[in-house]
Formats: sequence, structure tokens, C-alpha cells
Amino acid sequence: MNELLQSAEQRIRRIRKEMQNSKMDALFVNHLPSIRYITGFSGSSALLIIKHDALYFFTNDLYEMQIRKEVYQLKGMTTFISRNSIAEMARQKVFAKVKQLGISEGSMTYAMHRDLTSAFPKVKTISDAGIVQTINMQKMPHEVEHIRKAAKIASKVFQSIIKEIKPGITEADISAEISYQGRKVGAEKESFDIIVVSGERSAMPHGRATNKKIKKGDAITMDFGFYVNGFASDMTRTVFVGKASNRQKLVYNTVLEAVLTANAAAKAGIDCKKLDGIARNIIEKAGFGKFFRHSLGHGLGIEVHESPRISREAAGEKVPNGSIITIEPGIYLPGEFGVRIEDDLHIAGKGAEVLTLASKQLLEL
Repeated sequence: MNELLQSAEQRIRRIRKEMQNSKMDALFVNHLPSIRYITGFSGSSALLIIKHDALYFFTNDLYEMQIRKEVYQLKGMTTFISRNSIAEMARQKVFAKVKQLGISEGSMTYAMHRDLTSAFPKVKTISDAGIVQTINMQKMPHEVEHIRKAAKIASKVFQSIIKEIKPGITEADISAEISYQGRKVGAEKESFDIIVVSGERSAMPHGRATNKKIKKGDAITMDFGFYVNGFASDMTRTVFVGKASNRQKLVYNTVLEAVLTANAAAKAGIDCKKLDGIARNIIEKAGFGKFFRHSLGHGLGIEVHESPRISREAAGEKVPNGSIITIEPGIYLPGEFGVRIEDDLHIAGKGAEVLTLASKQLLEL
């Protein structure tokens, strides 16, 4: 049995244990990243039913060749090819003896829930309580390696892209080059829509790249990441075109101190709210507290935003051992500029390994 199949079987066992604890007879999985995480299937149409003694995988005939290449040969799994998966479930009596069915509140649409409960009126649907997401917080060694590779690609692309930045090119030019460079060196795709914002626009935490031309004096914030084998990276760096002003240097060095201090404090078991506060206090003491308008970070893995939340609102949440998190403090001054620096960290016992190795020193291009 190869490592991927062994890992998948281990995930199934952990899911079934949580199902048992929740008195769940079956779990309905329609969240595509979770389906890939469990089965290896990367297509855009699939459903997975997990019971205590069986697995049922549903997709349509467009993916017959793909499932043969990708889907793990999991013990007790039956695959069905159908254009109407719920009708096929009824024909196959998949939910015979199922009293309680776990569903995802986040990914189950109203229409799908309506069709499901109409086809199986005797089955009670209950929240799955984020079973897959909880299990996914603690990464297996080979999963860490996938994210490490994705982070390495992001770092390599950054080191390449800063050589291309000069007055006259556009934010869209930079975004397109980031995408091209990432795929060229082995990424499957981008983790999310690439963020490239410059000048006054760099004060927008999640602004999209436009045809705005880069000019001297601009701060440029680039937030991007890539998928490798279904696992994502997420990195942000801010650079300056020409000489940075004293105010830009002050803001940058404040954010840099915040990220370095939080990186050093990150460890298994630390309270998420406390970790957020470590970085936030540095920014507040520098007088920029009201301009740090988001959480410090988040979990990272099969999706770019996962648990845990590294946030002021994360009361009682702890950073799990073996998790991957981001640390991304920022200061955003409306009408002026913004700075954000983001790293990906692998939490390992009493410390953390930084996976995004691109330079964080102030760069004047």
C-alpha cells in the first residue's frame, strides 16, 4: 500500500471515529477540496458518502478516465457514474438504515438539501460539525512537504518578479507574470486571485490588480500562493519602487517587527487570541493600531483559509501541533499606502518553521 493510500485510509478512520462520537450514521461530503483530500479526485463534480462500513463515490461520465487515474482504491468504496447522483443514491439504497446524516452547513446549497430531504424523507440531516476541517488541521508529513513545495514556489516567484518591477509596468502585468512564473516551475494553479496593489491602492487589503501603472515612490503589495498536489501556499510581500520615504520605512519596519515577533512566538498550544495580540500590540504601540483591520492569520492546507483562526475573536482556540498557519500583520493608511508581510508556518512542538523563505527585508527597487 503506497503512502497516499495509507494516508487516505487513516483519514477515513479518523472521520469515522468522529462520526461515531457525533452519533452520525453517514456523512455527506460535497465540498470538493475535502473530496480531493479524502479520495484524490481533483475534478469539479463529485459527491462522497461515508458510512461506518462503506464508501460511495459519485461523479458523472465526463470524469470516467480521470477517476481511474486519480481516485485511491479505498477499502469498501463503490463508484457510481451518474448525471443525477441523488437519484442514483435512492436506486442503490445508499441510506438504508441511516437515521442521522451529517451535512456541511458551509457547502450544502439550499437546492441540494431540498432534493436530498425530498428523496430521503426519513433521514434526519444534522451538522457535520466540520469533521473533515478539524482533521485537516493537523498535517501529515507528506502534506507538509506539499505545502513546503508550494511555499518554495511562491518564494522563488517573488525573487524573480522583483527583477521585473519598474516604473511604467502595470499591476496587471505583475499579476500575470506571477501566475506564469508559478505554473512554469510546477504549480497546479494559483491558491486564489492574485492581489497586486500599488500606491494609494496598496491600502486596500484585498484589492485586485488593475491597469494602474507603477510609478516611483509606490509601495506595491503582492499577495499570492500556489497549489501543489492539492495543498496551498499563501505569501505576501510589500516592496517600494525607488527610495522609500521615512513614513514608509516606519510603517514597514513596524509590520516587519510584528511578523518576526509573532513567528518567534508561534508554537503548539498557544492561544490564537494571544498570538494575534502579540503582533497587534507592536502595531498599536507604534500608533497604527486602528489601521490593522484584520485577523493576524489563519490555517492553511487544502484551502487557503482554514481553521484555526488567529484572531482577536478566537476565544479558547489553540494552535494545534502539526498545523500550518499564516502570520500576516498589516498597516493600511487610506489615501497613502499599505504594508503587509505574510509567512506560512509549520507548527512543530515548541516552535514553528517558516516555510516562505523569500526576503522580508525592506526592498527599494
